[in-house]
Amino acid sequence: MKKFGYWILVILILFNLIGDIYQALAVCISLFLFREILISSNHRFVFRQLALLLYAINYLIAPTITYNLNLDGLAKLAYGMKITSDQYFKMAIPGYICFAFGMFSIRTKIFKMDFTQFTSATILNTKTLISTTIFGLVLNIVSTMVFGGSNFFFHLLSLIRFVSAFALFSINRNKYWFWLFFVLFLELFKGFISGMYHDAIIWLIFFALYFVYTSKPSFRFKFVSSLVLTALVLFIQAIKHNYRADVWYGEKKASFRTVFDVGAKQANSAVLLGTENLLSTLERGNQAWIFASTVDNMDRNKNFQGLTNVNKYLEAAILPRFLAPNKIKSGDREIFNQFSGHTIKEGTSMGLGIFADGYVAYGSWGVYIFGFALGLIFSLTFKLVERWTKVSPFHVLLLLPLLSYAVRPDCELQTIINHLFKGILLYGFLVFLTRKRFTLDSQENQRKLMHLNLATTKK
Repeated sequence: MKKFGYWILVILILFNLIGDIYQALAVCISLFLFREILISSNHRFVFRQLALLLYAINYLIAPTITYNLNLDGLAKLAYGMKITSDQYFKMAIPGYICFAFGMFSIRTKIFKMDFTQFTSATILNTKTLISTTIFGLVLNIVSTMVFGGSNFFFHLLSLIRFVSAFALFSINRNKYWFWLFFVLFLELFKGFISGMYHDAIIWLIFFALYFVYTSKPSFRFKFVSSLVLTALVLFIQAIKHNYRADVWYGEKKASFRTVFDVGAKQANSAVLLGTENLLSTLERGNQAWIFASTVDNMDRNKNFQGLTNVNKYLEAAILPRFLAPNKIKSGDREIFNQFSGHTIKEGTSMGLGIFADGYVAYGSWGVYIFGFALGLIFSLTFKLVERWTKVSPFHVLLLLPLLSYAVRPDCELQTIINHLFKGILLYGFLVFLTRKRFTLDSQENQRKLMHLNLATTKK
């Protein structure tokens, strides 16, 4: 009750500063989640809070800042909000709360599992985990050389490199830290070279939460680390435009030297904290402008779709191409161009997002229904992974590749469904194949354990 009164006071203070109760509530929700991550991350794996915070940044904080920009700053924004603040937040806040309710609707124990206390069977199979990490790294390279539907399969399978590297780090960080460092460094390096940073940032955040939960650092360490991560995002945003211009459209090669040259020019506080970079970062983290534009467009056209688009997403995720030759592709511009009120050209990828998809289906009620449905999908995935942990606690880490797209608010609903459906089939099959290797009752592990005990006794 005392905490509830504290947050009511925070809302009143914010209302006095901002002058809008909806925006005050939006900021309060985001502050609550940020505080929860900093305070509770030592005691549980705050994956749900991270997902909610990422959606809050895009759908609550970014639009609040946008609505409160002065005219000079607003004029510099390429993507503004096309509906009023009241109209936006009266849908966004209830939709967001429905999303949170869906995510917490099913109880699960996986977020309080001790990642450092893996079973003896897992420890006995460190060689298998090392081989899996190498296999995932090789597949990551192969996936860039393969085109068509098999490319996505190789990409999904290659993500197990993070799972095995995290598991090795949990078993003995002093001995196996290199594998995790190498996997993360390679992902970040690849992001800088290609000019595409989303995956690298997501996996750095995943590792940060994982490291905090297993290492229990101080509040100061976590707060400073969050500032460092924010600085990294600002740095990436500062160099991204110039790097892509030099490499994608210019004559320079995609290399670390080019990254260094561009970064050296941008790595100063005047650029990182400059108005242009801050506004660019704001726009990049403001999925709400697409939602607002979709609402404006749909209110004018009244072309509500029901579940037509959802059926297209399910068809694309479930049916192979030979059964559905005309199914939509990931990054398809057709739906975005039809319903967002904007037209994007080839080579540009934008998604409507869960709330815009909901509005296209059923208007305001669609926002609430789709928000809860996405949260429920998260919950069902948590429960499925909990079942996998009965084979081995190490399988809890499969949660990360399964939902690495779903935690991104800018990701298309089609991509989320496609990634999750195929990921569950693939990783579920891998769990089935390796179920005996990571259980102590298998003959192989019994034999290994006996030899290990004998060696320990002799010592």
